[in-house]
Amino acid sequence: MNKIYKLLLVSVVIATFTSCTYTFPEEEKPTAGSADFTKVVAVGNSLTAGYMNGALYDDGQAASYANIVAQQIKLNGGGDFNQPDINAPDGDFGPSGGVYGRLRLVNPASPAPAPIQPGQAITNYSGDKAALNNFGVPGIRIVDVAFEGYGMGNPYFGRFASDPATATVLGDAIAANGSFIMFWLGGNDVLGYALGGATAPGALTDVAVFDERYKNAIDGLFNNGQKGIIANIPSVNSIPHFTTVPWNAIPMDQATADATNAGFAGFNGGINAYNAGQLPGQTEPPAIKRDTIGFKAGNNGIVITDLTIPDLSAWGIPFSRQATSSDLISLPAGGVLGTLADPMNPASVIGVGVPLGEQYTLIEADQEAIANRIADFNAIILSVVEGSGGDLALLDIYSIFNNIATDGITINGSGMDATISPPSGAFSLDGVHPNQRGAAYLASLFIDTINEAFGANIPNINPNNWPGNALPVMP
Repeated sequence: MNKIYKLLLVSVVIATFTSCTYTFPEEEKPTAGSADFTKVVAVGNSLTAGYMNGALYDDGQAASYANIVAQQIKLNGGGDFNQPDINAPDGDFGPSGGVYGRLRLVNPASPAPAPIQPGQAITNYSGDKAALNNFGVPGIRIVDVAFEGYGMGNPYFGRFASDPATATVLGDAIAANGSFIMFWLGGNDVLGYALGGATAPGALTDVAVFDERYKNAIDGLFNNGQKGIIANIPSVNSIPHFTTVPWNAIPMDQATADATNAGFAGFNGGINAYNAGQLPGQTEPPAIKRDTIGFKAGNNGIVITDLTIPDLSAWGIPFSRQATSSDLISLPAGGVLGTLADPMNPASVIGVGVPLGEQYTLIEADQEAIANRIADFNAIILSVVEGSGGDLALLDIYSIFNNIATDGITINGSGMDATISPPSGAFSLDGVHPNQRGAAYLASLFIDTINEAFGANIPNINPNNWPGNALPVMP
């Protein structure tokens, strides 16, 4: 009976499996869609190069969005992606007085970015320059991309240019003969002006010049029917370089406020006389008045230089006012606020007795001029994409950065925001460039956009597998 039972059981099992069907999922095969990923070439500025924490260094290069995207494309049948390796664990932060490395957070009690010492000086690339895929050059503007001999003035290009004395970034990139192009230029045509506190008008590229040079670069790179992706320009208001230091970063107790106000009595007396039309030579009150300077217990507005306010220098009154919530203060200001302009004069506190310099601020008028220029540039970029007949995809970094700055995002349960603060900050300690996790997030957006635009299925990545900013250490 046991033998018969076993035979019946086997028969039932066989019948069960043969009467039901189960279709195993087919293994998804990598496809390029309408794109050709045989050779990926990236052209851009420091963001493309992997510059972060104020320097170009090994880990930053490895985590460049361009490298991450290209490595994922390689899984989908793409070729090698060669970068001009810097071979420097900390890179060259480059302040005067010596070679310093990338920034790191120091002083757990009051964290602040500080460079590593020593760093490593920029050295020439020793690999095969003709085999490069990444033409990301820190500092480059669209007006520089076709400048012959640009490598003589920019060491980041000079180190891997085919000929530093004659080559152009565009020419070397075209010679690489990419089948798929990632292009992200134009940010420095605004950013350099903003980083300098809007004090050098020549650093802000003219719209007509941008239009011509941008379209020439696109025509040159995509001259054989290649497809590719380009990114537009983010707002300076969305990066922590301009949002980390608050406008009211001067704390005081009441006694200190009272003593400081006494020191401004002469200044305020002159301002009040001007507003009343009572300075020598005035015949009536002015149409545009000026504000007095005053302090109270708590946080106070930084005293800044503003050359757009009425000029009272003839009466010995400087271009000084207190910052308001409409002003942006740059990240480097955090290193000078509260220090003495004159070590022998305790009243020369920068941001109080001595106004913070223009190079550290963006007043409202500066911000408006910069925003208008970015809008003009992004309109040109959009027109290039729309006129490409589907050969170009647009990654709208402008909107993405604004969204992160306004609301933050969540990636697989972990938060990310537009700060330099660990663990959620997406930006490196220079406040301009994403850190490794932030760059990986950008790479994931590039991949999503490429897949959607060209019907490809490049496998995406989890940005949380890349590190953000490390916790502060003792200096």
